[in-house]
Amino acid sequence: MSAIKGIPMSRLILLFILVLTLVACGGGENMTEPPAGETNAGNEGAGETEAEEAGEAEPSGEQVTIRFWMQQDNRLTTAMEGLIASFEEAYPNIDVQLDSFPFAEYHQKISTAFAGNDAPDAFWMDVRTASLAEQGALMPLDDYITEENRNDYLASTWLEPTYEGVTYGVPMHQLTEALYVNTELAEAAGIELPTSLADAWTWEEFVEAATTLTQRSGDVVDVWGFGVQRQLQDWSVLPVVYQNNGRVLSDDLTTATGFLNSPETVEALDWYGDLFAEHGVIAVEPIPDGFQTGKIALFQAPSTFRPVLENDFPDFDYTIVPLFRDEACSVMTGGWNVSMAATTEHPDETWTFIDWITREKHAQWVEESGYLPARHSVIEASDTYNEYPWNIFMEQLQECPATRPAVPAYTFFFDTFKQAITDIAIGQDPQATLDAAAQRLDAELGG
Repeated sequence: MSAIKGIPMSRLILLFILVLTLVACGGGENMTEPPAGETNAGNEGAGETEAEEAGEAEPSGEQVTIRFWMQQDNRLTTAMEGLIASFEEAYPNIDVQLDSFPFAEYHQKISTAFAGNDAPDAFWMDVRTASLAEQGALMPLDDYITEENRNDYLASTWLEPTYEGVTYGVPMHQLTEALYVNTELAEAAGIELPTSLADAWTWEEFVEAATTLTQRSGDVVDVWGFGVQRQLQDWSVLPVVYQNNGRVLSDDLTTATGFLNSPETVEALDWYGDLFAEHGVIAVEPIPDGFQTGKIALFQAPSTFRPVLENDFPDFDYTIVPLFRDEACSVMTGGWNVSMAATTEHPDETWTFIDWITREKHAQWVEESGYLPARHSVIEASDTYNEYPWNIFMEQLQECPATRPAVPAYTFFFDTFKQAITDIAIGQDPQATLDAAAQRLDAELGG
């Protein structure tokens, strides 16, 4: 190296060494910023542990308390208390504070909690997941859910807790309906009962059975042939639409016109309305305890109705048969999922708890709660679900599941659909009723 005029060789060597040192250290502060228009997304998770990369949480080890909310029910809360006790024993540094609320109040409680910035860390949520997700109130869970975990669930269980391709809840269990039959009344009427999905009643066969079982004394109905636990709600009526190859919304869930008022949907809801107006086999107003007291012969209800009958009416003789079918079989499915609030200060501890009650203790939960399993592994590990009466529910759950539309404006959809089917049940024109309902939904959903 030759000296630059006027600068000693020793000083040049020191300057050269300094430049090399700065380059090796990465230069100035600007070098840490991504170029304009780019982000550090490609580096997210750098330095994560193997457990985090696998979708598992790593609790801090500090003593923390997380709040968990669920629906209030003696059987359910007792079962959940057992799961929480086992969790706290396995993770002594995590305390779980459980609160439960009646179903009629539950969703309002959740909304109020979020509005007041006082949301629980984890909580039960159903098809209304989309509404909270749209508001940014929920923690995305895809980074926590491993592929193995996800694939262990029935595919249909992920529809309600997913919004715009992002998962915001983990299925707690599943639920679907069947027909509960007053065995004594059916035998007296000489009605042959189906025993599997393959020989489920067609619409015509069902109407014949319900008509035969309806008993009248003049203008007074002593026994109604048919009744529904969730009277005139989308949960119980939507399967009729799907059985006739009808739909209520477009694939992107933004448009009702051309779907809710399509020929297939109108025909299906016209048939359903005739159960009230023409055939007179079902009362417009629900009859409390109608099935248990012999005032209803065929009763559409979920699997969770079984514990009610067994506990409160142990001597009542009933038979469970598949739901009726038409062009296709279809039953409503769904249930509670467990979501995490975006505001939680303890996401890893909260996920560890969610994973415990939905995966580790899933078999225990469904056994003690009366719900149906949502996991293949639990279904396959027990002969119980291949035996009567569980096989009736499980066959339908796996072969013909349907779900409610998981739209942010679900409450508006629920109210609009309920009003429409109620109007049809009391004799209003199905086409005109569904045309008007479709227009209202289009305005709300953005179609």
